[in-house]
Parts: sequence; C-alpha cells; structure tokens
Amino acid sequence: MLKKRPLTFPTDKTIRVIADTDCNCECDDQFCIAHMLMTPRFDVRGIVAEHYAEKNSEQESYEEILRIMKLMGVEHVTSDSNQIEGDFIENVADQTSEKIENAKDERVRVLHGAQNAMGDIHTPIESEGAHFIVEEAMKDDSRPLFICGQAACTNIASAYLMEPRIAEKVVVIWIGGRPYPEGGFEFNQNNDLNAARVLFQSDLEVWQVPFNVYTTMKVSFFEMLNHVYSCGKIGEYLVKHTMEVSGGISDNVIGSRGSDMSKGAAITSFGGELWSLGDSVCVGLMMNNTLGKFHMEKAPDDIDECGVYVSAKADGREIRVYDTIDSRFIIQDMFEKFQFYFGDRRK
Repeated sequence: MLKKRPLTFPTDKTIRVIADTDCNCECDDQFCIAHMLMTPRFDVRGIVAEHYAEKNSEQESYEEILRIMKLMGVEHVTSDSNQIEGDFIENVADQTSEKIENAKDERVRVLHGAQNAMGDIHTPIESEGAHFIVEEAMKDDSRPLFICGQAACTNIASAYLMEPRIAEKVVVIWIGGRPYPEGGFEFNQNNDLNAARVLFQSDLEVWQVPFNVYTTMKVSFFEMLNHVYSCGKIGEYLVKHTMEVSGGISDNVIGSRGSDMSKGAAITSFGGELWSLGDSVCVGLMMNNTLGKFHMEKAPDDIDECGVYVSAKADGREIRVYDTIDSRFIIQDMFEKFQFYFGDRRK
C-alpha cells in the first residue's frame, strides 16, 4: 500500500494520463508505470495493454500490468472481473478523506488493447482500450489529457480513426521511430507501421521521442541494486526482472535467474551492466516539457516497409521531435519516489 502522498495538487492542477504499453516486452515499461503512479500531479486514468508482434503478447502485457499494480498495492479496475482489486492508493484528485461514492470512476482502469497490428491505415482495431481513450478524451474535463505511447501505437491510432475529434483534446507522447530525416527500423514503430502512418498523417498533437533520445536513459545495475532493489516487493521484482531480460546473473544478491522474455528485449539490449529505461521519458515530459530540447519537424508523408521516412510535403503538418532529454533528472526523480514510497524513508 502506498503511504499518503507528501503533497496534494488541486484537482484543476492535475493532468490526466493514459498509458499505452507493451508491458511484458522487456523491462522499461514496468519502471515507467510505477513512476507514473508515484507522481502526485498525475491522475492516471487508465493503462492499456499493447501487443508487440508475438503470439499472445497483448494478453501477456495485460497480465504484467496487473502484476505491477498488485506489487505496488495500487487499487485498480479491470473489465475481466468488473471489480476493484488491490489495496488503496490516494488519488491525486481526492480532496477529502471521505470515500468516493463511485470508486470505479476514481481508480486506475486496466484495459485490453488490440491483439495485433492494423491491416491498413483506414480500419481501426476496436478494443476496450481504444474505446476508453475516446471516452476519456471526449469527457467534459478541462484538464489536459496525455496519452503515453510506450509501444506500437495501434490503440492510439485506432482511437483516432474511431473518433477523429479526440485530436482537439489530447497530446500524444510517442516513444518510437528513428531520428530525422532518414528514419529506419525501430522496434515500436515497426510493430505496427500502419498505426505509425496514421499517427503522422493525423492532426493529433504528437511529441515524438526517437530512438537516439530515449536510449540515453541508461541506468546501471548497481544503481538499481542500491536505489530500487530494497524498495519492497515492487523494487525487488523490477530489479530481478531487468536482470532476467538482460541475461544478467547474480547468485549473491538476487539468485540465479535466466531470461525467458520477448525477442524485442534482445533487439533493444545493451548488454553488460546497464539497461535503458527509455519509456520513462514520458513521465519527465509530463512533469515539465522543458526537460529536453526539441524542434518542430514536418511529419513524414509515409513510412516504407523498412521504417524509412518518406519525405514530407513542404506544406505538411508539424510535430514536436525531441533531440535531447534530461535523463539524470528523470531517473533520480524515479529513484527518490521509490525510496519515499517503498524504501527506508517511508515510515
């Protein structure tokens, strides 16, 4: 169970967040979700499972989201059970100690997304996650709504095709793609090229964090051991899991464990004694969008089958593309929150 947060933002100062995540693909998604849930200003409305181009990957991502929520003691609602599960977490929008009458509306939703990539750029894949994105975006709520794309953007693109008016209501932060102007193969992008095409060709406000930027979020295993491993069940799990994905073994600290994770982990692996927690860039940019330098770029007209960007039109629409990120601030903020909520300082 998370202890009471050290500060409470007035409801109108919070921001709404939906995470779209291939949570079982490797290990940075789990850190990002935990970081979001520990950030007082965020009202995390829902977490949607994404596929990552392997059999049953959406279901495995869904189950991994639930595992993280339970290890953190975060109360959540699933459509599978239609019941509230987990321990209590004080919602950032709560202004009194009284119980919320409609608790399901105030707790984090965990939702299924598309099980596979889109077949073309015109046909959405309907899922409860895509419908939830539309529903939340179209609410009469003046607070900003950020959608954090930590994977293939199938659910986000599908939601847009289902209801294009959400473009007026949301900001999409997408961890994906290669740097401009060439582009090229990138795991998230190539897991659903049609969805990426929709994202670029839409009128959604997009903040793109390409491969060369999100891979600067490097953390050593010794940092994880010193700052996260001792932070309760969630800290122990995250560090063990990261070492499983990397193939690292430590008989003295966490026991001998082997990797059985996705092929995507191998593609993004850095080897040695470190990993990149690239998805947590989303958290940093929602905390303060000046935690990195960016430029405005003409969105590609198309993406070829190798992931290469097709030249944009001179009068094409622009998207925000990040060139740098303050990785140390974001990582240190995460470490401090783990210590506050789950470490020695929590009492």
